[in-house]
This record gives sequence, structure tokens and C-alpha cells, in this order.
Amino acid sequence: MQLTQRMTKKVNIFSPSVQSSGYVGKKTVPIPVGFVYAEVFPEKSSQSEERSGRRTRLGATLIMRRDAGVKCGDLAGVFGEQPDSRICEVSVFPGHISVRTEEI
Repeated sequence: MQLTQRMTKKVNIFSPSVQSSGYVGKKTVPIPVGFVYAEVFPEKSSQSEERSGRRTRLGATLIMRRDAGVKCGDLAGVFGEQPDSRICEVSVFPGHISVRTEEI
């Protein structure tokens, strides 16, 4: 699958790193890894029933080159410069990969 330059968007990729907080426990801090160019297809919002009530989930599907180097668990700045989504699924195809994200 050939990605066209006018349809691609720059997406920042972050790796979650656990560091100790200054007080008690640990906190997750995103460390920038780099960026990739991808075609972004936002998904419709979906609602799910949880113990605390209804929750609206947003996400997106990204189509990018096969050698992009992203993996499940990475964070992505799909809709801005800061991480706003978590990569939850990576599907590999012969010419590209399809990445599904969910909002954090």
C-alpha cells in the first residue's frame, strides 16, 4: 500500500518510563522516541458501561510504513504534540502496518 504525502500526518511516538515520584510510589513519564508519518482515521466515539458509569471511548486507526517500529504499549500524540493515545493493537500486512489506538 502506497501512502500519499498529502494524506499523511506527523504523529509523535513516546515510550512510557516508570520513575520514582519524590514522595511515595512511582509515576509513569512519557519519553519521546521520535515521530512517524501516518494516515489517521478517527473512529466514532463509543460508550461502555463500567462500574463507575458510562465511559466514552475515543480512538483512531493509523496506517503507516511497515518499518515504523511502533509496538503495543507505546504512547502517541495523534491529535496534538503531547501523548494523548495508547497503542493497543498492531496488525502487520505485506506493505504497511495498521495501528489501533485508544485515548488515555
